[in-house]
Amino acid sequence: MAQKKVKKVFIHRFHCLNNYGTAMLGLVTINELQKRYGDDTRFYCQCNDYSSFDEIQSELTNPVNLYNHEAKNFVTSKYKWIRSYQKRKYLINASEIAGYDEIFVLGGDDLSEYYTKKIYRDLLQYWRWSKTAKLILLGQSMGPFNEWRNRFVMKHFYKHIPVFVRDVWSKDYLKKEFGLDKNIYQSADLAFMDLPMQSHKNIESEILNRYGLERKKYITLVISGLQGKYYTPDKKAYFDSYKSLIMNILKNKEYQDKKLVLLAHTFPPHGNEAAQIEDFLNFIKTDTTFTPVTLERITAITDKILPTRARFILGNAYMTITGRMHAAISTLQMGTPAIALSYSAKYQGVIGLNLNRTDLIIESNKPELWQNSGIVKLITDKMDYVRTNYEKLSNEIKNKVAIQKKLVEESFNTIATDL
Repeated sequence: MAQKKVKKVFIHRFHCLNNYGTAMLGLVTINELQKRYGDDTRFYCQCNDYSSFDEIQSELTNPVNLYNHEAKNFVTSKYKWIRSYQKRKYLINASEIAGYDEIFVLGGDDLSEYYTKKIYRDLLQYWRWSKTAKLILLGQSMGPFNEWRNRFVMKHFYKHIPVFVRDVWSKDYLKKEFGLDKNIYQSADLAFMDLPMQSHKNIESEILNRYGLERKKYITLVISGLQGKYYTPDKKAYFDSYKSLIMNILKNKEYQDKKLVLLAHTFPPHGNEAAQIEDFLNFIKTDTTFTPVTLERITAITDKILPTRARFILGNAYMTITGRMHAAISTLQMGTPAIALSYSAKYQGVIGLNLNRTDLIIESNKPELWQNSGIVKLITDKMDYVRTNYEKLSNEIKNKVAIQKKLVEESFNTIATDL
C-alpha cells in the first residue's frame, strides 16, 4: 500500500506575532487547514527574529508541524545595473518555492497601492510561483490599481489564479476592471473567525485579572503607530487630539464607571506602538489637568500579550476606538461596537459593506482634522451614538459577524475540496 504523501504548505506573509492583525490571519489559516488536511501537514512560514515557533505554537490549540521557509537572496551585486537585472530575473524564478504543494498568500491589503505602487513585482512573482505549486491569494483586498503595470499584470496574468477577496468591493472591482470572474471567490477577513485559543475561558479571565479589568467596565483606545503616514505628519497635533479625547471621556458623566485602556496592537518591525504609548503618557503627564486620580483610571497595556489575549481585552470592552483595523475586527468579532478611524478604502469594504457598519467609521486621514482637534468631536459624537444604540448595535454586529465566519469556513472548504 502506497504511503500517504505529507502535504507541504507555505503560508506566505506570515512572519511573526508582532502585528496582532497579521498574526490572526496566519493563526486562523494554519488552524483551518490543519482541520481539513490532517495533523501530519507541514506548515512553512518565514519566521523572523521577532518571533519564534514556540510563540506561534502557544497560540494554537493542537501541536502543528512548523518549519521555517528559507528565503533566497537573488539580489547580491554591488553594482546597481546588475542588481536591477537580478531583480527582474527574480520575478520569474520559482526555485525558492520548489517542493511545496500549496502556497497561500495572506491578505489584507498588501496587494493594493496604499503601501507601494510597484505591486506588479509581487503579482508577477506569485504568477510564476503558481506554475510550480497551487497558489491561492487568501483574504485579500485588491485594488484600486492606477499604475499601468499593475493593471496590465492583473488583466493578462490573473485569469486562473484563485483569489479569495475579503470584501464585496474587491470582487466587483476585479470583475468590472479586469474581467476576472470564475477565479474570484467571495470570502471575508480571516480575523472574523474565532482564534484557535479563543474558547479557553481561563486565558480570558487571566488577562482581564492581570490588568484589573471588568467586562464592559472600560473603553479601549488603540492609538495607531501609522500617525505620520496616514493621519497627520504633526505628532504633537496627533497627541493633542488624543489628549483632548481622553479628557472628554474621563470627564463625561456617562463614563464615570469606566476605565480607559491604551492597548499596543503592533510591535517592531511593524510599528512600535508600545513605545508610542509610553511617549504619549509622558506627554499627558505634563498637563496639570491630568491629576493622579485621573491617571489612575488609565491602564496602559504595552506588554506583548499575543493575539488571543489582545482580542479578549478588545472584545470585553464597553467599546473600542481604534486606528488599527484588525483591532476593530477583534472587537466586533466578540459583538462589541468599535469606532474605526479609517485611512483607506479597506475599512469601508471590510467593516462598512461586509458588516453594514458605515455608521462606525470615521474617515480620519485628513491632517486638518487633527490640527484643530476636529477629530475629537467626530469621535465623541460617534461614542454618543454607540452608547444610545448599544444593544441594537451589538445584536446587529453579532448577526453580521456570523455571516462573515460562514464565508471564511466555506472558503476553506472550497480550498480543501474543489481547488
